[in-house]
Amino acid sequence: MNIVRVWAMVLALLGGLGSTTSAAPPGGTVVLYTSLPQEIATNFARAFMAKVPQVKLEVLRSGSTELERRIFAEMETGGIRADVLWLADAPVFITLREKGQLLPYRSPEARMIPAAWKDPQGFFTAGRLINMIIAANTTLIPERVAPKRWADFPRYGKTAAMPNPFFSGSVFVVVATFVKEYGWDWFERARREGVQVLRGNSEVARALAAREFGVGMTLDFIAYGMIRDGAPLAIIWPEEGAVSVPSPLAITRSAKNPEGAKQFIDFVLSRDGQRALVELGIIPVRADVEPPRGLPRAAEIKTLPVPFEWAAANAAEIRKKFEEIMLK
Repeated sequence: MNIVRVWAMVLALLGGLGSTTSAAPPGGTVVLYTSLPQEIATNFARAFMAKVPQVKLEVLRSGSTELERRIFAEMETGGIRADVLWLADAPVFITLREKGQLLPYRSPEARMIPAAWKDPQGFFTAGRLINMIIAANTTLIPERVAPKRWADFPRYGKTAAMPNPFFSGSVFVVVATFVKEYGWDWFERARREGVQVLRGNSEVARALAAREFGVGMTLDFIAYGMIRDGAPLAIIWPEEGAVSVPSPLAITRSAKNPEGAKQFIDFVLSRDGQRALVELGIIPVRADVEPPRGLPRAAEIKTLPVPFEWAAANAAEIRKKFEEIMLK
């Protein structure tokens, strides 16, 4: 055996040893279905790929309700195409879990997330906290005379707008919460008084900024972003409590890249990921990350009790009743 052949064998052996002791991190493409607003989804995807460059994140963004229709259709035709779901409609994750469509994963970063925002079985974890609040255009309705309570909101009649649960998962959660808190009477009164139903939370906030309405129901981070851009809006935290939605993250059972999906979830729940959300105006789910300037910490927010399980079990009936009262 000549010296060249011996060295070739040694190098091959070392190469083989190296491949078993320092495996390359998982890479590939991860497909994300999310209801994050487009600009926020795009910026957050860039932050993730800058931190985890070996993984390419492909984002399909739409409203929660439209994505849910797509998800249930895909379940009937070979499986959900997404690796990760990140929607505002928290109850639908309970339905997907019960149907066996989610993959359990307990991220090491999830230890920093309150237990109430994690599925006990490990199928989903909150990735952001969004809150339904009252917003007012202060050039039309000064903050001192704007509604301070959800119970007063219908009284503002045609000057008030709310989003539609057929387009927004967070609004569906609000409707379910209000039914439990106030009964359908709240909606019947809102209809009698002339409260308008627009498409989604962003449409309500834009209509407020354009002075088409004086007060509206919308999400905190959307109103916050418009205020930061100079819109004359005020955020009012209702005295009874906001409707807080811990927007869940989950890996699908049919994920083609589960290891890459775990890397994405680890990033979302990490301090770096939560700080990236804060820069986009979103309240973090980790207590060790400061919220956006001027917004409260999650623990400081008074919230109404949200009936997640009941909402998941009665979703079709809740939407049908809302349509009968508010849309016909």
